[in-house]
This record gives sequence, C-alpha cells and structure tokens, in this order.
Amino acid sequence: MRFLFVRRPTHFEFLAHNPIEMGLEPRPFRAIALFLSSLCGFWSQTLPTNLNSSAAITFFQARHRRLTFLSLAVALWFSTLFGVAQTVLQTGQITGTVRDPSRAAVVGANVVLNDLQGTVKAATVSDGEGVYTFPSVQPGSYVVEVDAKGFKHAVSPKLEVAAGQIVRFDCYFDLAEVTESITILAANVENAYRVEAVSTGGPLGTTPIVNLPYSVNVISRQLIDDTQSRNFKEASKYLPLVSFQEMQGPEVIRPATRGMQGSNMQNDRKDGMGFAVTTPSAMEEYEQIEVVSGVGAPLYGPANPSGTFNFITKRPTEVPFHEVELGYESNSVGTAHMDLGDRIGKKKIFGYRMNLVVADGGGYVKASQLRRQLAAGAADVRPWAHTVFEGNYSYYNLYQFGYPGWFAYAPTTTPPSVTGSKSILLPKQAPDPTIRGYGQSFSGVDLTSYIGELRAKHDFNSTWHLVVGGLNQLSNRGITTAVNQLIDNNGNYKTYDANAFSSLAQRFRVYSDLLYVTGRFKTGPLLHDVVIGSTGYRFATYSPVTSPSKTALCTSNTPQGVCQASIAHPLVFVPPPGGVSPPTSNYESSVIHQQGFSLGDSITLSRQWLVRVAASQDWTWTDSYADNAANHFVRTWTGGYVSQGVSPSASILYKPRNNMTIYGTFAQSIQPPDVAAASSGSTIVVNANQALPPYRSKEGEIGYKLTARRLDFSTAMFRIDRPFANYVVGVVSPVCGKQSGTSNCVQLEITGTQRNYGVEAMLSGRIFQSLMLTGGLTVLNPKLTDTGIPATNNKKFVGIPDYKSNILAEYRFRALAGVYLNFDWQHVGRRPIDDINSSYTPSYNVFDLGMRYTTELVGKVTTFRFTANNISSVQYWSTLGPGSITGQSTGSYLGHLGEPFVVNASVRIAF
Repeated sequence: MRFLFVRRPTHFEFLAHNPIEMGLEPRPFRAIALFLSSLCGFWSQTLPTNLNSSAAITFFQARHRRLTFLSLAVALWFSTLFGVAQTVLQTGQITGTVRDPSRAAVVGANVVLNDLQGTVKAATVSDGEGVYTFPSVQPGSYVVEVDAKGFKHAVSPKLEVAAGQIVRFDCYFDLAEVTESITILAANVENAYRVEAVSTGGPLGTTPIVNLPYSVNVISRQLIDDTQSRNFKEASKYLPLVSFQEMQGPEVIRPATRGMQGSNMQNDRKDGMGFAVTTPSAMEEYEQIEVVSGVGAPLYGPANPSGTFNFITKRPTEVPFHEVELGYESNSVGTAHMDLGDRIGKKKIFGYRMNLVVADGGGYVKASQLRRQLAAGAADVRPWAHTVFEGNYSYYNLYQFGYPGWFAYAPTTTPPSVTGSKSILLPKQAPDPTIRGYGQSFSGVDLTSYIGELRAKHDFNSTWHLVVGGLNQLSNRGITTAVNQLIDNNGNYKTYDANAFSSLAQRFRVYSDLLYVTGRFKTGPLLHDVVIGSTGYRFATYSPVTSPSKTALCTSNTPQGVCQASIAHPLVFVPPPGGVSPPTSNYESSVIHQQGFSLGDSITLSRQWLVRVAASQDWTWTDSYADNAANHFVRTWTGGYVSQGVSPSASILYKPRNNMTIYGTFAQSIQPPDVAAASSGSTIVVNANQALPPYRSKEGEIGYKLTARRLDFSTAMFRIDRPFANYVVGVVSPVCGKQSGTSNCVQLEITGTQRNYGVEAMLSGRIFQSLMLTGGLTVLNPKLTDTGIPATNNKKFVGIPDYKSNILAEYRFRALAGVYLNFDWQHVGRRPIDDINSSYTPSYNVFDLGMRYTTELVGKVTTFRFTANNISSVQYWSTLGPGSITGQSTGSYLGHLGEPFVVNASVRIAF
C-alpha cells in the first residue's frame, strides 16, 4: 500500500503570517498560529511512497504518541491565552503612516485619538518609519488628529471601528502657511513652547526626543519671542536645568548643565559645528537652542561633562515671510528688528532668510550705553529634488559700556587660623546694580563676531541622509570692563581695567567641520537607526604682545591717591591718561586642533525594548607660543601635546507605550587636559609646559519621559565624576635643585574629583485650555573629593546652588480674544562663596510679569508685547565662582551682579 500526502498551506499558517488580514492583534495570534501550523504540518508531511502497511501503522503509532503530548500543550496554551484572545477579538485597531508633501516619513509627529465628543482616548508619536498605531481600540466612532512642526494641522474623517477590525488612516501633511504659523505662535500657542525633535543632521539623528536616552531640552523660537530675550543668559532661565558662568558680563558666558562648568567652545555648536561661545550671540538669529545635559563626548567629541548646546539658525521659509518689530528697553534703548524670508526663482529653488537688528540707547545705569548691530543672512539652493546647499553669514557687534563690572575676591583654601593668611570674601548681599560707580562709562565690552557657514544635505532615500559642512568664525574682543578687586572684608575695593587685570584673549579664530550620515536598516528582526559622523575644529587664541600695566583707576581730584572706593560708597573714576582701549597688537598664542569619528546605533529589539550605543574616537593636538619682549617679539613654540581616546556610552530603553520611555545610560567622556604653566620668578614648576593625561569623566543616568497631547514631562537622576588638577607644593624633585621640597617647588597633578549627584525634572504643556505651564527644577549635591586639603575635602563647589527652579505660566483670557498674561518665578538656592564653604550667598527669588495681545490691524497680524522683569527689584549675585574650573583657583574669584527691574515693550507686524 502506498500513501501520498500533498502538502497545502494550513489556515493557521495563513494566520501566522497575515494576522492583520484576519483582524487580530499580531503578536499573540502569530505565536499561536505558528504553533498550530507546526502541529498541522506534522500531518501534512509527505510520506515515503514505498511504505508498506505495517510500516505505515508504526509511523502513525509514533505520531499518535507525539500528538497526545502536543494536544496537552495546545490545551494549556489556549487556557492561558484565551482571555487575551477574547480581549483582542473584542477591540479594533487604528494604524497608518505620517508623510510630508514629498511622501517622506515624518518622525515624531504627535498623533491623538479622540472620540466624537472630543475626549482624548490615547496619544502616540510616529516612529522612525512614520508609522503610528493604536492597538486596542473599543468599537465606536473616532477622529485622529496629527501635528508636526512646519506642517498644517491634519484631521481624519470619522473612523468607524468594529470588533476585530483594523482601520487605516494615512496622513499626508501640507506645509503650513506663514500667516497660519503666526496665528498659532502668537495666539493659540497650542504647542505650549514644546519641541518634539531636534534638528536634522547631527549625532542624535532623526530620533524623537521622547526616544532619546538622554536629558534633552529645547528653547524654542516662540519662547524667545514671547519673553523678549535678547541674549542666551535671558533665555536660559526658562530651562532651570541650565546654568552659566559669566566671563565678561551678561553677554559673554559659558553655559553648562548639572553643575559642571563649561569651556570656551568644546560644549557649544552652531548648526552642529563647533564655535566659540564666549562671544555675544543675538537671539534674533536663532530658531531654537538644543541642550543635551551631562556627558556629551560620545556624541560630539571631547568636552567638559557640562552638556552640549546647539544653536540652530533660522532657515529660509517656504512662502513669503515678512515681519518688522520695534522695541523699547528701559531706560532708553530702542530696537528695530526685521525678519524676511521667501523662495524665488524657477520652481522656487532659491530660498533666503534675513535678520537685521539695530539697537541703541542708555541702559539702566546713568551714563551707560548699549548698542547692538546684527546682520544675519541664510540662503539655500535646491538644484535637485533631494539635495540642498545652504549658506549662512552673520555679523554681530555688541557695544556695552557703563554697566556694572566684576567683583574679584581672593579666599584661601585653608582656614586663616591654620595658615595665618587673610581670606577676602565677597559680601553675601549684592549691591544695587543701578548705582553708578560699580562700572565706569569708559569701560565695558566692544565685541564683534563674524561667522560663515556652508552645508550640503542630500537624501539618498526616505531613510538615508547625508549632511556635510564647514564653519569659519572670527571674533574680536575689545574688553575693558571695570574689575573691582576687593582688598578687605569691609567692602573696600580698587578698580582696574579688565585687560590689565587678566590679559584676556583679544581674538578667537575657529575653523570647524561636520559630516554625518544617518540611516535605518534591518538585520533580521532588529531595526537599526544609525549615525556615522566626523567632527572637528581648529581653535586659535590671540593674546596681546604686551599686557597693559595693572594700575588702579583714580578720581580726578586724587590722581595720586589710594585709588579705592567701597561698595557702600562707589566712586566715578576718570580714564587713565593712556586710555583703556585694548591693545591693537596681538599674536596667535595657542592652537587647539581636534578631530574625531563617532558612531551611534539605536537598536529596536521589540516595540517595548530598545538599546542605544554610541562612541567617539578623537584626537587632540595643542601648541602654545610666546611673542613678547623677552624673546624680541619673535613667536616661538613653548610647548604642546597630542592626546587621543574613546568616549563610549550605552543605554537601554523600555517603552510601556509609544509616548513613554524609561531609560538608563552610562557614559564616559574624555576632555583635553590641563598644561602646566612655565616656571616663573622663584617658583619652579617640575612639569612646566607639560600636559597631563586626558581627563576622563563618568556619568550614570536613569530617566523617564512622557509625551502626551498637551504635556511633555521628563525627569532624570544622575551622578557625574570629573577629575581636576591643582598645583601641589613642596614637591621633592631634582628639577628644583636647592628649592626641592620647599613651597617654591610645585607640580601640576590630578588631585581630586568633582562629584555631582542630582535630580532634574521638566514639564511643559497646557494644564487647562486657558493655562499653560513650562518649568522645572534641579536639585544638586556638587562636591570636591580627595582634594588633599582637609579644609576643602568633601566641600561644595563654589557658586553652584543646591536647588534651582523656574516656572513660567501663561493664561489666556477667553473673554478678550488674543490677550495673554504670563508670570515667571525663578528661585535659586544659596551658594558657597569659597572652597571651604565658610560663607554662602542667600537664596533669592525673581518675579517677572508679561502680557501680549495679537490682533489684526489694517489686514496685518500685529502682536504687542510687554514684560517687566525683576518686578521686586531683588539685588543678587548673578554668578560667582573660581577663575578656573578645578575649584582650586590660583587667581581671583569673580562675582557678577544680576539685572535690576527692567521694562521691555515691542510691537511686531507681519506684512
């Protein structure tokens, strides 16, 4: 007897590979179906055609025993999954894709599911392929709303969902018209200052912020406009996770996160390319500022573990855009700002954007002057459908004279009772910054920055993208700000010219580059979102050939006197006979050249589990030069070093829902080391002009993110360890000869660690229909450990508060269309004034009020804005800290005064 079985696909095999067509939830039913198809495949095997009857009986007996076992397994399987299957069969599903006008996938679009009564039932965001899914939807009638930046709001028709049915709605966005954007930004504020994704062409790829295992926050264009922020210091307070160290006044600062002080340029980017941040930046030029907190070297290359700040310039608009704004700032600063954009030419392949700013007038101190001049232009050309060439150029000049200068003080690192030395501290209470004399009318800053950029972007397809670019920056820094050096603890001080006091760099020159390829591919069931890139820069610092003499300024009637004043009774000085203009002769004194390669991969293991790994391999070269009377003004090489290393990071993400992420990240970061100073006078440095090994910081972070229709929430706990160096005295070394073992024999060494524990949280969104909130807090415990000095060991870092928060609330008046009232409250906790924590500044609160009104005048959208900052005129120290980032300063510590009560008013017209 011969048996011949012809194998046909079973119903279960069809179900296993096509669960959606059967109206079932894919995962559980695919598993069940695959199991059953394997069982049925047992019977449908083709038997040997030469089997006799006895062999056939033996064959079926063996299969019967196996069938009995499999039947029991099937029974257990169904008893476990029956409830799940029953639930799935009772619900339906809504799914679809979100695409832009070119039919490319839109990542991170907000998708909201509403019933016909307008009640929100669920919210999600589109994934890396533009796909969104609401997996378990009760039978009924629904409407899907889709939003993404730069596109018109999209709404589906009524969608009827039945049990076991899959309903599909594919969204194809249209570009938002500019007038529509103005209405949204100025009136509805539906996005509540929220930004869901960072700009393209960087190491974060196209991943939505909610899916990034880092603390990422964005200062949006709308927030900058509504708060009338003119510089980064003013805008940054709305992200309380951000701090800064003022270097030459409120316009020249080093931004930072998590209590780790930043550098001149390692932590800062303009459109993804490195630039020197210690030059002024006009907020009118930027679309948004992206902040990645903590260790950023695995993404961006060697840097201090103080976060990364990416300033994104405004780009050409798709349709005509014309705005003009006139503003006023007390006491008499007037501002005119024009913002223009459009596309021209055949098929509109050419685009442009131009921002022009002129501001001039007297500041809040009598006899002070503030002048700002900005000319920023952006252009692009699209010769092919998927290629664009971009160019940016900006000129910005800031002239700010007569404003309060710095207060310098010199605390000791050990108690006076131990050393007998005198410790001079900053007064706890700051003086009134509006009083004339803390700064001089002939002293201030005259800073000019020129920045040019070129970039090319190409889309190979909807998932693979290329961006390559270069940046050239020249910054001239005329810094003659008054420095008030405290000479005792009674508030007496002498005033010096800043350049004579600290020989500040007169010029920066930066060349930086960028190349990134981002894409998506699969390896088996795993989806990879990869970023491959290279970034680097050449940063040159120029110093004066001959430093001005350090001579205290005097009053006209006591030119040969003690030349001192007091905080209680400041004096107005006269310019010195030779003037205070910065020296015109300078030379290239140091060059830092850095280049690296980075790789990042976000691996989707399943709908709920993802892994992200990133690493950056980098090289750093430095050279130092001297050019002064000692070497007959011939530039000579005095030292340098080469270092290299890898900065890795690894993260694991769990997503209970598409709009929710729980993550853990561990990262290491290298940064260029310090270089020991040259020996001078009677002090001999054992390792003079030699570089230490590269510093390696470590960070662990656990975080949670949630993105809903009206709210964004994120929180993180972290710990960062960063080594620091100090000069150790009394070193025994033959280099010092007879001075070996004395205080005159020193060596630069890594002597300790700055260890910062902290918790941070941010919330932004619409609490009620008429109430919007954006704000957050940072709680920090920043300490210096293993300092080798008992008095400073385990003490808090100078100038860092243990608590900082900010809340901005905006209320919309329903009865008065277009009228909004906002209120801001900033709280900063107490801060240590010196390394031994013998004194603290008190905590302070600053309150701001604002109002705006948007209406239509003569057919033009017009917005009136009014803000009153520091309405209670609180006097506070804006920043204070050591002159170096180690916490063991060898020079003076600096304190800067916060701004007083200031009024701003403006009117903006779109035409």
